[in-house]
Parts: sequence; C-alpha cells; structure tokens
Amino acid sequence: MDTRVVPDSSVVIKWFRQGENLAEQALALRAGYLDGRIQLSVPTLLAYELTNVLRYKEDLTTVQVEEAVQSLYDMGLVWVVPSATMMRRAAVMARESEATVYDATFAALAESLQATFVTADERLVRRLAAWPFVCFLGDVSEA
Repeated sequence: MDTRVVPDSSVVIKWFRQGENLAEQALALRAGYLDGRIQLSVPTLLAYELTNVLRYKEDLTTVQVEEAVQSLYDMGLVWVVPSATMMRRAAVMARESEATVYDATFAALAESLQATFVTADERLVRRLAAWPFVCFLGDVSEA
C-alpha cells in the first residue's frame, strides 16, 4: 500500500465503533498513521459525515459523540478543503461511476494526492473500479 492514504467515512467510523465488520483492518490503518508509517488525508466533508453517523447511533450518548469528534481532530490528520478543481473532478467521477458526489470527493482527493483511497463499502469499490488507486478495506494487508 502507498504511504499516502485517503480513508472514507466507512473506514473512520470503525475507529470509534470497534464491533463493526472490518474494524480490525481500520484500526490497523489508524495505527499505521499514529506510528508514522502512513499519511492520512481527508476532505473536510469527513467531519460532517462522521458526526452525522455517530449522532444516529442510539447506543452512543451525546457526550460520547462529542468525545469521538474531538479525538478525530486531536489525531492531527491532514484536513483538505475541497477546491473547485477537486469538486469538478468529483462531479465527473460521480457521473462516470454512478457514485454520489460525497463518495467521489474522497476518491478525487486521493487521485489529486496520488494516494490510495480506502473504503469499507464494497459496492463503492465496484463502482470506482476504473480507478486503480481505489482499495477495499478488507484487502488492506498491512498499513
């Protein structure tokens, strides 16, 4: 795997919900970042998506959601504000792959950084199969 990775929300959520499928692989990716072996970059969209998903988890209190969000920011990830160029590319990728612009934003960021885009969404991996930098979390062997 490349040393530059763009994980999407389906991966990052597993850092906070370890009971989920593929949580071990997601945690290994996070450990690779925390150990300095890989660089993680994310679009600012991740903050909205993650907070929204956690908000709807009935087993989490509001305080737990707040703590999860704070810990995400405390990790020191590289947060990227989408540029017009990146969003134009996301629109093209979304149209060509029948994906959402939200999902394509992560892929467009990875493409612009020459990074690997990692998702736990198998359907999205199939939709974005035309791009060789797209990787299914279950196929990540060592972060």
